[in-house]
Amino acid sequence: MKVLGVVLELNPFHNGHKYFLSKAQEEIKPDITIAIMSGNFSMRGEVMVMDKWTRAQLLLQHNVDIVLELPYLSTVNSADYFSYNAINTLCQFRINNIAFGVELDDLYKLQKIKAIIDSDIYQESIKKYLSKGLSYSASSYKAIQEITNEEDIIKNCTLPNNTLAIGYLKAIEELNPIINPTLIKRINNNYYDEDITHDKINSATALRRLIAEGIDISKYTPDINYNYFHPQKTNENLLFLLKYLFSVFKSKDFTNIYGVSEGIENRINSFIHDAQSFDDLIKNIKTKRYPPNRIKRLLLHILLQTPKEYENKYHHYLRILSMNEKGVNYLNSLPKEIKKQIITSFKNQDHYLVDMELKASKLYSLLVGVPNLYLKEFNVPYLGGKQ
Repeated sequence: MKVLGVVLELNPFHNGHKYFLSKAQEEIKPDITIAIMSGNFSMRGEVMVMDKWTRAQLLLQHNVDIVLELPYLSTVNSADYFSYNAINTLCQFRINNIAFGVELDDLYKLQKIKAIIDSDIYQESIKKYLSKGLSYSASSYKAIQEITNEEDIIKNCTLPNNTLAIGYLKAIEELNPIINPTLIKRINNNYYDEDITHDKINSATALRRLIAEGIDISKYTPDINYNYFHPQKTNENLLFLLKYLFSVFKSKDFTNIYGVSEGIENRINSFIHDAQSFDDLIKNIKTKRYPPNRIKRLLLHILLQTPKEYENKYHHYLRILSMNEKGVNYLNSLPKEIKKQIITSFKNQDHYLVDMELKASKLYSLLVGVPNLYLKEFNVPYLGGKQ
């Protein structure tokens, strides 16, 4: 039996994701497709413009049979931890194939980049650049330039999808080397494109900008009837809550929070009170060592008071958001020890990841202006139609 795993964020679900899923299924021809998906916050610390329950239901309409949740602590993390956590969960569901999107659809060259990153010389080089105050991404780029002169390797080593792909490959090697990877090349746009570049397929970044400007994005998405949450409004609410927090607590009160180090809490405090917008705050706080995505993740952890004890650790749970009849039948075939771990509702759960996820869900509900949305955490998974 071919069991395909995919890792998705869908912020928002667009035609590029539809293309990726159909292409992966066309190439692999799986018997079962299992998606693991970020919850209500993205890996880069952004508030999702579409809630996770809606996204999970939509995936069933695109031939996905089971949708799993990557919990808040696993998602709002660096690429290495994000990718390992996702693969670790998929492995529990016995996948033997995985597909992921890449800028470089050359497995040999991606493996070559992975080998460089795993080498001692690379580790020594990246430490050198980090000690000079450069960001991890910039340090990685310079370290690889020192090791190789292959242009394809240098050009692709820090591109977003490739970075995650290398993380997936590393996790597969450690957790289950028999998993077969399939690369799907990203088409018609780049991850960070802020403008519309194609009549059908565009980046999620560009689509979020259109949503913020009140422009209809339906021509760039599958047939979706959804009132997207406004990115600027949610960020305004984020800033409001952060200003409150830094008004009632002192900077030193945040030193035991996940991701707080090197006095960054003082830097945040020095800018937050006069910040006119969330984007303005990020621009002022950012440094070479603290690029925007790291800051966004950090601010979420501060809001949720995420304990520092969870830092630099792998986290996963087995939580199902939606499935169809085929998915239910597949679950029934899994070993008892796996089935016993599966969470279908937050009712009567005693698990630190559930506690953190519920806090994150309550925060999301406030940010998007739907205060009772978090109550869906206590529902059973959505069951789609027969396939």
